[in-house]
Amino acid sequence: MNDEHIEIEDCAVVENDTNVRSSLGRKTVLKRQTTLDAFLPNGSNRKLFVSDKLIHRKAKSNRMSMTITHSVVSKSKLKSRKSFGSVVEEVDHDGGRNRYDWVRMSDVMEKSVIESIRCYKDMYPDLNNRDVSDVVLVCINSISSETLFKPCPVLCADPTYGWNSGKKYVRLPYSICNVTDGVARYEIIQIAISKLLKPLKTYKQIEECIRSYSRTKRFDALGLLFEKILDEKLRLEYLTTVIPFMAKLALESPSLITQPIPILRRGISGSVTISQHQAASLLAHAFFCTFPSRNTVSNDLPSVNFYRLFSLYSTNAVEKLRCLMHYFHMISKKMPTGLLTIRRQNDVAQKWSSMNLPLSKLYVSHTGTIEDDGHGMLQVDFANEYIGGGVLGSGCVQEEIRFLTCPEMIVSMILCERMHHNEAIVICGAERFSDYNGYGSSFRWRPMEKMDSFPRDRFNRLCCELVAIDALPFYNKHEQFNIDLVNRELLKAYVGFAVNDGTMKPVATGNWGCGVFGGDLHLKSLIQLMASSAQKRCLCYFTFGDLKFAENFTEIYEMLVQADITDSCMT
Repeated sequence: MNDEHIEIEDCAVVENDTNVRSSLGRKTVLKRQTTLDAFLPNGSNRKLFVSDKLIHRKAKSNRMSMTITHSVVSKSKLKSRKSFGSVVEEVDHDGGRNRYDWVRMSDVMEKSVIESIRCYKDMYPDLNNRDVSDVVLVCINSISSETLFKPCPVLCADPTYGWNSGKKYVRLPYSICNVTDGVARYEIIQIAISKLLKPLKTYKQIEECIRSYSRTKRFDALGLLFEKILDEKLRLEYLTTVIPFMAKLALESPSLITQPIPILRRGISGSVTISQHQAASLLAHAFFCTFPSRNTVSNDLPSVNFYRLFSLYSTNAVEKLRCLMHYFHMISKKMPTGLLTIRRQNDVAQKWSSMNLPLSKLYVSHTGTIEDDGHGMLQVDFANEYIGGGVLGSGCVQEEIRFLTCPEMIVSMILCERMHHNEAIVICGAERFSDYNGYGSSFRWRPMEKMDSFPRDRFNRLCCELVAIDALPFYNKHEQFNIDLVNRELLKAYVGFAVNDGTMKPVATGNWGCGVFGGDLHLKSLIQLMASSAQKRCLCYFTFGDLKFAENFTEIYEMLVQADITDSCMT
């Protein structure tokens, strides 16, 4: 018996919609088949069958039937619902057989399948027909792809910036109420940062500036960056051009942001839309550690000043600073002219047993990533309940890395209280400025080989939409199968995948909550499949190089589809 390894490069496809019953051992499996007229390398022409299910079983007799995945590239199948095809081998009556080894679907087909489901329609909310809870900090009629937005209102009408409103507004450093012992703190901050407007001779001038108005004492990571990592040319450019640019950006913030910024509070849906220019000014203030302490207002707000990141003595902290400094370096050359929308959404628990909706289409890829291949989709951030997680500390996994490559996402930490079980946070329009290698302790900054050139909607928001949903941590792996905890995760994903804009764009996700949080791959993937089905969205699942799980999840999905399982049957 000779094993034959083939790869079909071209084929004629004839659909056959009849269900074919095949006996495999004690199991009877219904398979939908497609006939391929395949031209094999040896010049022979034979009929093969493509099945929707991966099967590898022995029959009762000496004969064997086997279904094995095979790489098939065919224009008429590019919009197939799955990323893994299956070829049924030919079986000879005498028990002999030709065996076709499993071959990974080619990258060409995988990318083509995903390409066909992207959606770049306008994002929610419609800024011309927004609700009272949707706050916009710019003049909509000043929208232009070439010029910067005008703030709204043009002049500040409330110099307190809502300081005394409790949890309602962000406490900004330049509020006239930012006073300590009768001294206006912003006057001290202004004087200190103004000294950085001229070219610097040493990074220690940054330290002196921040120490003059804060309790920050250690700058280990900042020192490592400037002394050990940056080459002479880049070090000089940062000191003479980029840092002065950042100082100017921080000092002009009161003229860029002219109204109080609402805090997106727990239990209340709403959104805040700001320009990328305004976002940059807020991030400059975070870098210079000027934001007042937030714990006096609410324990639900994450810290946003960079002081902790500066103090860490680690490679990770230095690589994070490389990402953030590269962002400021890039915008110092050309300030982006787009908008960002950060919104909070919530919903109530669903009665899953009464839904009875068909499972959504599923696309599984082990070669792509959410950030590289999920454009035109709702991309999932495996979030902490405090959005951003440890991005400004020691954390360096999926969420933190995403925020480092797209630093404008850090603005959500300024605006958003921690999430409740029935809430999600969506960030629209954040631009990517860096690439990376590694993960966790091996994370390393890398420049973008080519900047993203995604379309923008009519409000000049980059068509990039990310949803932050926080999974529960499980230290006992069996605990997560408790039905109440399963329902909690279902609700979280259901809220995150909610459709507000009517576009039904696919969800780009992966092993949500399955890393340090200890989630079970199979359980979490099925939970996300159920949630996307309930919201009638396709699910594009990236397994981050895990080929075995990609095959396994595809097989499970096909079994569910063939058995006409709905999302209600899975609860």
